Amino acid sequence: MERKRLHQEIYDNFVKAKNILIVIHQNPDGDAIGSGLSLASYFKGKDWPHTIFSLDAPSKQFDFLPDIEVINSKQDVFVYTDFDLVAILDSGDLRYAGVEELINKIPGSRPLLINIDHHHTNQLFGDLNLVDPAASSTAEILFNFFDDLRIDINQNMATNLLTGILMDTGTFSNPATTIDSLSSSAKLLIQGGKLPQIISHAVKNKELATLKLWGKALSRLKKNNKTGFVTTAITQKDMEECQTNEEATEGVSNFLNNLSDTKAVIVFRELGDGMIKGSLRTTDDLIDVSEIATMFGGGGHKKAAGFTVKGKLEETVDGWQVKQTP
Repeated sequence: MERKRLHQEIYDNFVKAKNILIVIHQNPDGDAIGSGLSLASYFKGKDWPHTIFSLDAPSKQFDFLPDIEVINSKQDVFVYTDFDLVAILDSGDLRYAGVEELINKIPGSRPLLINIDHHHTNQLFGDLNLVDPAASSTAEILFNFFDDLRIDINQNMATNLLTGILMDTGTFSNPATTIDSLSSSAKLLIQGGKLPQIISHAVKNKELATLKLWGKALSRLKKNNKTGFVTTAITQKDMEECQTNEEATEGVSNFLNNLSDTKAVIVFRELGDGMIKGSLRTTDDLIDVSEIATMFGGGGHKKAAGFTVKGKLEETVDGWQVKQTP
């Protein structure tokens, strides 16, 4: 369907909806948060009943964002509220969004599902799918949605959308940076997006404990000369010794993507429940790390992807790997 027609159809359904649920994925990143808050801000201005939900509370680094406090992480919202439209943002499928089973608990008739995303591994699970893998971010897709429909973007919306684009382009340093993402960002700045505030809080935000943890990850770097892949690992013990938490591990894989003479980077991280999370990054034009992530039940972009499996970390001569357990 032609983009503007699809935008109009989605908008018409927003208008008709009696109660809207906006879902951003679990462990939400800046793109998911910024996208969700921009849509919620617009709905608030129209006085349309809505709720924004994430299975996990946002990281404190995003506390500066306008209306961040409205994000709800209480699962009972699915049980007691009759939503007739659910917009899922920045998620390739309902499982990644963290609401695969919760959706079925919504009382009344099945809600209309609107899927808005930019991952090329998206499963097109919505009744309406606004999915553009060429976009840098879900925030960029929503900017185009508002722009095509001639919807005024207020300062709060501009700051939230600009945050999403900046986070998913690595502040305009990774392959997601395009003419369109730069053009959208410039327009958001004109519309009042607070770039210095975003940089200060969401980018230049590393504490001493965080950098100590990163130091442990850097000390464990191993390169497999056959594959050109570089791997490292972060354990629960590391976080305890550095007196920090999983939040501090965010950004390590993006930083390591600056390595030269490397095909791809994988950062393995121990979670607290016997699970291992793998974050993959590459700048190699011939490598699609999302294909690797998909093999382990994950997904993402060609140049940035991830997966989570049950297992234990193992150090080998050729690098770090996960020994999967039942």
